[in-house]
Amino acid sequence: MSYIDIIGWIGFGFISLGYYLNSQKNIICFYVWALGNVIFMIYAYHIESNPMLIMSMFTLAMNIYGYIKWK
Repeated sequence: MSYIDIIGWIGFGFISLGYYLNSQKNIICFYVWALGNVIFMIYAYHIESNPMLIMSMFTLAMNIYGYIKWK
Protein backbone atom coordinates (compact mmCIF):
# COMPACT_ATOMS: atom_id res chain seq x y z
CA MET A 1 0.00 0.00 0.00
CA SER A 2 1.43 3.38 -0.99
CA TYR A 3 1.48 6.47 1.17
CA ILE A 4 -1.11 8.02 -1.17
CA ASP A 5 -3.49 5.14 -0.43
CA ILE A 6 -2.90 5.66 3.29
CA ILE A 7 -3.81 9.36 2.92
CA GLY A 8 -7.06 8.30 1.22
CA TRP A 9 -7.90 5.86 4.01
CA ILE A 10 -7.15 8.44 6.69
CA GLY A 11 -9.47 10.90 4.94
CA PHE A 12 -12.15 8.21 4.76
CA GLY A 13 -11.72 7.55 8.48
CA PHE A 14 -12.20 11.20 9.43
CA ILE A 15 -15.22 11.59 7.17
CA SER A 16 -16.80 8.43 8.60
CA LEU A 17 -16.12 9.62 12.14
CA GLY A 18 -17.74 12.93 11.22
CA TYR A 19 -20.90 11.13 10.14
CA TYR A 20 -20.97 9.23 13.43
CA LEU A 21 -20.49 12.38 15.48
CA ASN A 22 -23.25 14.09 13.51
CA SER A 23 -25.59 11.20 14.30
CA GLN A 24 -24.78 11.80 17.97
CA LYS A 25 -25.61 15.52 17.54
CA ASN A 26 -22.06 16.52 18.39
CA ILE A 27 -21.08 19.84 16.75
CA ILE A 28 -17.44 18.68 16.62
CA CYS A 29 -18.55 16.63 13.60
CA PHE A 30 -18.07 19.67 11.36
CA TYR A 31 -14.40 20.00 12.33
CA VAL A 32 -13.81 16.28 11.80
CA TRP A 33 -15.64 16.34 8.45
CA ALA A 34 -13.67 19.42 7.36
CA LEU A 35 -10.36 17.76 8.22
CA GLY A 36 -11.40 14.61 6.39
CA ASN A 37 -12.35 16.63 3.32
CA VAL A 38 -9.06 18.53 3.30
CA ILE A 39 -7.20 15.20 3.50
CA PHE A 40 -9.40 13.86 0.69
CA MET A 41 -8.59 16.94 -1.41
CA ILE A 42 -4.88 16.17 -0.99
CA TYR A 43 -5.56 12.56 -1.95
CA ALA A 44 -7.63 13.56 -4.99
CA TYR A 45 -4.92 15.93 -6.16
CA HIS A 46 -2.28 13.21 -5.94
CA ILE A 47 -4.34 10.66 -7.84
CA GLU A 48 -5.34 13.36 -10.34
CA SER A 49 -9.07 12.96 -9.79
CA ASN A 50 -10.66 16.32 -10.53
CA PRO A 51 -14.23 15.15 -9.83
CA MET A 52 -13.20 13.91 -6.37
CA LEU A 53 -11.27 17.13 -5.74
CA ILE A 54 -14.24 19.33 -6.67
CA MET A 55 -16.63 17.16 -4.65
CA SER A 56 -14.39 17.46 -1.60
CA MET A 57 -14.17 21.23 -2.02
CA PHE A 58 -17.96 21.45 -2.27
CA THR A 59 -18.41 19.22 0.77
CA LEU A 60 -15.93 21.33 2.75
CA ALA A 61 -18.01 24.42 1.90
CA MET A 62 -21.14 22.56 3.06
CA ASN A 63 -19.35 21.65 6.34
CA ILE A 64 -18.68 25.33 6.95
CA TYR A 65 -22.25 26.25 6.04
CA GLY A 66 -23.65 23.50 8.29
CA TYR A 67 -21.51 24.65 11.20
CA ILE A 68 -22.71 28.24 10.81
CA LYS A 69 -26.37 27.18 10.57
CA TRP A 70 -26.07 24.80 13.55
CA LYS A 71 -24.91 27.60 15.83
